[in-house]
Amino acid sequence: MANEELHSIKDRPADEVAKTLDEYPSDLHNDPDDMPSASVAEEAAAATEWRVAKSLLKLRDQINAKFPGRKKDSDGTIGDTAHCPGSSDHCPNISDGGVGVVTGMDITHDPAHGLVAGEVADELRLSHDPRIKYIISNRRIANFQALDGQPAFAWRPYTGQNPHDKHFHISVKPGKTGPDGYDNTSNWAAI
Repeated sequence: MANEELHSIKDRPADEVAKTLDEYPSDLHNDPDDMPSASVAEEAAAATEWRVAKSLLKLRDQINAKFPGRKKDSDGTIGDTAHCPGSSDHCPNISDGGVGVVTGMDITHDPAHGLVAGEVADELRLSHDPRIKYIISNRRIANFQALDGQPAFAWRPYTGQNPHDKHFHISVKPGKTGPDGYDNTSNWAAI
């Protein structure tokens, strides 16, 4: 997908849909630490088109280059119509000029091709990249801010239904510009 590709809000290409796996029926989690405001959600719900945050597309491109031939079975950005609209970062809840922006992405665990999801998630976490909102991997969550008595970017237990052992999840912050902006296409140093 090109960085500028827009989709109709009704169009969810199969290779972009965040997978809701049978064994984990509610895979599209909500970040309990940061729910969008009602006005932001209403504005995004009115969008007729959506796209993926450019920073996430950059990260996916870097991962694909580093791990050629990797499986993408659990990859995904946009949530399916059963989950979106909703408060998950897989839903296009950020409005950029009337276009909804998805700020969450899943990357498949594929150790056979070198991509050990927990290791990549940990490298991203340790990078403290200013774009990161939170990362989920192997029943752990790390946020960009201190929470629950833990410092910023520390792993905490994640108790959602999906343990995130078939993929890791990354969400980026909701601001568009600057070093922490969702459309910042600088290289991800950890990859």
